[in-house]
Amino acid sequence: MWLAAALLACALPARAQEAYGAKGLFPVYETTGQWVIFDKRPDKRHPTPLGPGQTFLVIGTSGAELFVVKRDSGTYGGACRGHKPLRLRAGLLVGPRRKVGRPILGIHVPPSFSLKGSRAVFTPLSSQVSDATYQALGDALRQATLADVRSGAFKFKPDDATGRRFAADPKPEQIQTKIDFGAKLDVGGLKDPFVFIEETEIGASTRRCARLADGPRLVGGCAEMPLALMAETDLLQFVAYDPTGRGAPYLLALTKTTPLWGDERWGFAVRSTGPRLFLEDAMDIRCREGF
Repeated sequence: MWLAAALLACALPARAQEAYGAKGLFPVYETTGQWVIFDKRPDKRHPTPLGPGQTFLVIGTSGAELFVVKRDSGTYGGACRGHKPLRLRAGLLVGPRRKVGRPILGIHVPPSFSLKGSRAVFTPLSSQVSDATYQALGDALRQATLADVRSGAFKFKPDDATGRRFAADPKPEQIQTKIDFGAKLDVGGLKDPFVFIEETEIGASTRRCARLADGPRLVGGCAEMPLALMAETDLLQFVAYDPTGRGAPYLLALTKTTPLWGDERWGFAVRSTGPRLFLEDAMDIRCREGF
């Protein structure tokens, strides 16, 4: 229950970037053959648990296991400022790497924490999107997009003349939607839950969302998944981790291989009210403009 409460708290901030380390949550990367967590917190008022001997539950592509910080030091590669590499404090993790696969997320846990008797459920996910998915969800997605255009939640590019005309006179047939990933997932309180990633295009403006459906009905709104980190959805690998095994899963994603523009990590808390973004991160060794 401690772990579930900590993760739920991490899911609440409006901006995922502001949550680094605040609740003991850190993206984990493999760099130069080592597993590393970087301290990227914008607010340094609270102590960071990256010191030697600190324990983390690391969730990866094959499972979740406990790891310990062997040592910490200043290093580069985790972030940029002014298009130059930023020196950050980082912790080197040691533990059963083969059981975890590729690392995604590290959660700081107390020394007394144990996985013995855990009911946590780890699920590797593969896409189950088909023509039937579009038939079931297409109309609901278009109606949800129209509602977001009217409310201003769907943002058009400033120079998108087609988008401005659409906003003034919305026509559902002008909305282009594709579903790049989707999978069934056990979510407490729902009969037929299906979590998916969709991208909607109107004129020159696009938006990518993590969404949840219960049968043909959308649950909650768009948990926006900005394309600013560059990787298209088909370059991402998805897993689910439910700390309690009671239908309160976390949808996690990472780049299948490290692309030139940066290795990405994503996390969504999926509940009966919809998905919430809590992790949005990339390692960008090139310090590209606009990151």
